[in-house]
Amino acid sequence: MRQLGGRGTRNECATTAEVMAAIESLSAEEDFRLKRFARFRIRGLGRAAMGRTYSCLLAQAVASTLQGAESKTKGRKWDKNRVPFVDHLFGAVRSISTHWKEAYERRGTEAERYDWETATEDEFGDLVRPTDLAADPAADPFRSCAAKELLDALDRRFAKDEDALLVIEARKEDMTIPEIVTELEVTEKRARAAMQRIRYFMEGRL
Repeated sequence: MRQLGGRGTRNECATTAEVMAAIESLSAEEDFRLKRFARFRIRGLGRAAMGRTYSCLLAQAVASTLQGAESKTKGRKWDKNRVPFVDHLFGAVRSISTHWKEAYERRGTEAERYDWETATEDEFGDLVRPTDLAADPAADPFRSCAAKELLDALDRRFAKDEDALLVIEARKEDMTIPEIVTELEVTEKRARAAMQRIRYFMEGRL
């Protein structure tokens, strides 16, 4: 992951104009990776998505960043001297989706009712709830293996590691290294290096 500054680098939050310029300068590859990551996060939320799509998640990340540029106390601040803009957005998507999940868990039965109220009909006339679109938990260690605690720990540990975040979400979908390379446009070297960092972290927790 790219680093813009180290020790001695002055913290400086971007202005609204700088945020807008950064949005417009995102490359096609960065845009693709952000959208894919947001899709992974929405699928992982399952019921907690509450009918929201990956587009909603990305829009919230951008809106929160713009709010942070305009306000001293609200929104998410982009430290332009220390963090590349795309990395900032990855972190915002991760943080916002985690917040949605925690909020859903606090709401309990009210959220369950919403799941039914937002059900739609498929082409055969059958009801499809947001829950039905959630990824089905399997025996993969990235989904089980003390699932919630492990995934929360991975999220915290690799919050600023874009490649690792993508690999974690891809593994939840049972994607192999070749599939990650092809579909996420990550080089094999980077994908394997990210997987190794994740394994070292997981082994250290055993």
